[in-house]
Amino acid sequence: MKDLPLRRGQLVTTFGPGALVISPEGESAMIGALDKWFYDKNEHRIETLDEYEIQEPRLRSLLKVNKLLMPPDFRSSHQYKGTGNALTQTNTDLYIPLLRFPTWHYCPSCKTLHQTSLSSRTSWLDCKECKKQTKMIQVPFVIVCKHGHISDFPWREWVHRNEHTKCDGLMKLVSTGGATLDSLKVKCSCNKERSLRGIMSRKTNSDNDEDGVSELSKMLNENADTLYKCPGHKPWYGSEKEREDCSAYPIAVLKNSINVYYPNTISAIHLPGENPEVEKLIDMFERNGITSSWLNVTDKLEDKIKIVKKLCPPEIQEYNQSDIELAILYIEGALNDDQISEQINTRNAETELRKKEFETLLQEIDTKNLKVKKEWNCEQIIEDDISTYFSLINRVTKLKETIVLTGFNRLITNEDEMSQNQILKGKKLLFKEHDLPNNNWLPAYKVYGEGIFFTLNLEKLMLWEQRPDVSKYFNKLLSRVEKRGSNVNNSIIKPSNVLLHSLSHIIIDELALTCGYNSASLRERLYLNDNQCGILIYTSSGDIDGTFGGLVRMGKQENFFPVVNKAIDKARWCSSDPVCSEIGKSSGQGVNNLNGAACHSCSYLPETSCELGNLFLDRTLLIDPEIGFFNIG
Repeated sequence: MKDLPLRRGQLVTTFGPGALVISPEGESAMIGALDKWFYDKNEHRIETLDEYEIQEPRLRSLLKVNKLLMPPDFRSSHQYKGTGNALTQTNTDLYIPLLRFPTWHYCPSCKTLHQTSLSSRTSWLDCKECKKQTKMIQVPFVIVCKHGHISDFPWREWVHRNEHTKCDGLMKLVSTGGATLDSLKVKCSCNKERSLRGIMSRKTNSDNDEDGVSELSKMLNENADTLYKCPGHKPWYGSEKEREDCSAYPIAVLKNSINVYYPNTISAIHLPGENPEVEKLIDMFERNGITSSWLNVTDKLEDKIKIVKKLCPPEIQEYNQSDIELAILYIEGALNDDQISEQINTRNAETELRKKEFETLLQEIDTKNLKVKKEWNCEQIIEDDISTYFSLINRVTKLKETIVLTGFNRLITNEDEMSQNQILKGKKLLFKEHDLPNNNWLPAYKVYGEGIFFTLNLEKLMLWEQRPDVSKYFNKLLSRVEKRGSNVNNSIIKPSNVLLHSLSHIIIDELALTCGYNSASLRERLYLNDNQCGILIYTSSGDIDGTFGGLVRMGKQENFFPVVNKAIDKARWCSSDPVCSEIGKSSGQGVNNLNGAACHSCSYLPETSCELGNLFLDRTLLIDPEIGFFNIG
């Protein structure tokens, strides 16, 4: 396979370890485990990772890792040959490991199936039927399970109706014409043949499995009492032999299907410390490549200070010795505030991160990485004015966000609260040998942006939420959630939270028309914990200088409230009405019917923008003549 360029940000989200990526030539490959990142073309691990390290001690302590590292960028070494000492380049020829997957291919001429290895770099194989070398086409199906495993489709076992078959005859993948799986057949030279009908189906059977036993598991073996279980393969570890026992029932999916890989990420907005001088020093250390590995070369604090002063520009002499010591301790992770200590012991990591963020965004702040300007506070209640529903607006003219990949899911998204157990489970998936000292890190990416932070009137919101007619309507959603089971994040299941989420979506849609960013570039960050009712709508980009200014400008009082008014007016009608509103009020819609009156025509956002996967949305709570929050005086 030819070298495949990927952006560093993609390696932390869309294309992390275990994900499938499609090349421009149509070939698919799997991103390898983190164990083999930061290796050059000669299979040598680079000696120092300082330039890739990201300083975010809150996240580092919470995730219990030594380092957060940006994915390596590629720097070719050939262009620097023969230049002598005039030009030097470090960390050249670093590759992210790619593995060919699926390994089964078929000949475009005779349709004969052939299997190659994960390490094969080409799809040109010898066809046993045509007796010549042919450019093969990868099969379109793989099988996955809810525990994160992925395997080649069991072609041989399927056609012989026996997972323990010994037949090694030539197989063919034949199409009889048509758009369904019924038209695809597998034929073996032993005269066995079988249609692929049903391989992608799953029927609920709570007696066997909470998610239902797949039709593939039921039908693969001729003996109906023997259910086919997941083989437990982990090909991103680098070997076909990497597997573990698994009790899940796999299902076949298209290799480019979205449910093959759901990244689990946790993000944090950089918050200033209590000492602004220490904050400036930490930023100086980061800009000059001073990391924990540099400081660990000596145990004496005095020697560490000498190292820092040599590596930093002369202005470090202007800082107090005590501030430099605190900054060094902070970089080494030896200095954690009480909030971080509390976070480590809590079950829900994301909730604890956002408590501190919410408290910080309420204040006016002016630091290098976070600038918050107070724009408006509600001082006078005017019943007929939209502003009476809000309590404050702050303009965030600059923010830095760090995003960390903590694991991934297949088939289902991670909708539970992120706990320490999930973080540990995710790390075991990302690393083949997660216990090694060198592997105590996670991939991360930092981005800069701007935003608008606003809160609703908490007292008004609580009174609305406690109304009997609101509770009666919301109980319909609760009953649908109970049918979904335990994968739903129960902390979101409140009328006020669904209201906030729906409001966020319609405001983002309206902002995209006026602020200069498109809706895919805007993101929401919801603050839905106890005594919180805040929303941060922000944009983040790779530009270290930060922002375009268009979104922040819309945060001004004279611009923001007209945007809200227009958004609410538009929400009163959907181009799919009356269907959208009526289905939303009766049976619900969207994935597992977890939405009310919300669809692609009115409330959905691009995947990059929504924190909750376009679930738990309902325009009815905003604008309904009887129970809508914005219709109550």
